[in-house]
Amino acid sequence: MIEILRVLPFVVLGIPVAIFVFYGLILFYYGKMKKNQKEVPQEDSRDFDFEPHVSIVIPTHNEEIIVSKKIENLLSLEYPKDKVEIIFVDDSTDSTAKIIEEYSKRCLNIRLIRFDERKGYSPCMIAGCNAAGGNIIVLNDAASFLDVHALDNLVRHFRNPRIGVVTGNDLILNVDENIGESEHLYQRIFNFLRSAETKMDSTFYIKGEATAVRKDLIEDLQVCGETFDTTIGLFVRKKGYRIVYDPNVMFYEYAPSSHSGRIKQKTVRAANLIKVLWRFRNMMFKRQYGKYGYLILPMNFGMLVIAPLTILIWPLLLVPLVFVDTIFFLEILGAVGGVFLLLLLLSKRLLFTFLEFEYSLLKALFQVVFMRKTHDKIEKVESTRRFE
Repeated sequence: MIEILRVLPFVVLGIPVAIFVFYGLILFYYGKMKKNQKEVPQEDSRDFDFEPHVSIVIPTHNEEIIVSKKIENLLSLEYPKDKVEIIFVDDSTDSTAKIIEEYSKRCLNIRLIRFDERKGYSPCMIAGCNAAGGNIIVLNDAASFLDVHALDNLVRHFRNPRIGVVTGNDLILNVDENIGESEHLYQRIFNFLRSAETKMDSTFYIKGEATAVRKDLIEDLQVCGETFDTTIGLFVRKKGYRIVYDPNVMFYEYAPSSHSGRIKQKTVRAANLIKVLWRFRNMMFKRQYGKYGYLILPMNFGMLVIAPLTILIWPLLLVPLVFVDTIFFLEILGAVGGVFLLLLLLSKRLLFTFLEFEYSLLKALFQVVFMRKTHDKIEKVESTRRFE
C-alpha cells in the first residue's frame, strides 16, 4: 500500500508532463523543421484578380465608447469598397445602434440588424451570417482593429478550394503594461502552436476577431450552443476543408489591465473551447480527419481538460504520505520546490502565465461541469475597450 502511495503521485504528475512534452516536440518539428505547405500562399503571392465579395460581421453590445473608432477602422481597409459589406448585429441598451445608423446613412455598405433583447455572441453571429451577401464572411469584433491589408490577406487563401477557414494574428496594443506584456508572451506561444498545427493539417484555435470562412460551408449551421468562431472551425473541418492560420492577417486589441480581468477573459474562452471539443468529440481518432483527428484534437483535449485536472489531483495524492511516509513527502516537496524555484529564476513571466492559464482552465471546467454556466452572454472586460 505504501509503495502505491509513493508511485501514484509520479504517475499522475507524469501525465501532464507527457502531454506537454510530447505535443511540444511535435509542434517544434512542424513549426521549425517542416517547410510551409505549398497550398498556404506566401506573403508576396497576392492575386489581385481574385477579389470575392466579402461580408464583415460584427456583433455589438453596449459599445458606444468605441463603435465610431471601429467603423472608421473598417472603412479604412484596403479592399474594393464595392465588394465589401459591413453588417453590425446589435442587442445594446445604450446608443450603439444609433451611432451605427448614423454611419449607415452616409455609407451604403453598412447595415444594421437590431435585436431588442440580449441574444449573445453566437445567435448574433448566425443572424449576421444568414443576412450576408458575400461569398466570404469575415468574423470581427468591436474591440479589435483590423490591419489595412487584413481582407487581402484573408481572402487570398480561398483561391485554394481545400481551404475553408482562415484565422489571424493577435497583436497587443498595451505591451508597455504588465498584463499586456504577459499577454504578448502568451500570444507568441499561442501563434507558434497555431502555425505548427496549420502545417500539420489544420489549427484548432480560431480568433473570432479576424477569421474568414466560405459562406456556403456554414449555411446549415443555424444553432450553436458554444462559441460561434471555434465551432465553425470544427464544423468546416468535419466537411473536409482545412483551417489555416496566417500571421500576416493582423488585428490589434488591448489586453485587460488587471489580473482579474485577464482571468475572466481566459476563463470564458477556455469554457467555450472545452464545450466545443466535447461537442465534436466524435471527430477524435477518426481516419477521415487525418492528423487533425488523430493528433491535434486529442492533444488539445489533453492540454485543456486532462492536464489541469491531473495538476489539481496531484497535491491531493500527497496528503496520505504526510502520515505514512513523512520523509518521502518532504523529499517530493523539496524536489518540486526546487524545480519551481528554477523555473522562477529562468522566466518568472512565463511561469506565472502558465499558472494563470491552468487556473483559468480549472475555473472553466468547474463552471461547465458543476455550474452548467453559459458563456455566450458574459459581460466584456471593460479595460479592453479604449478610445485612444
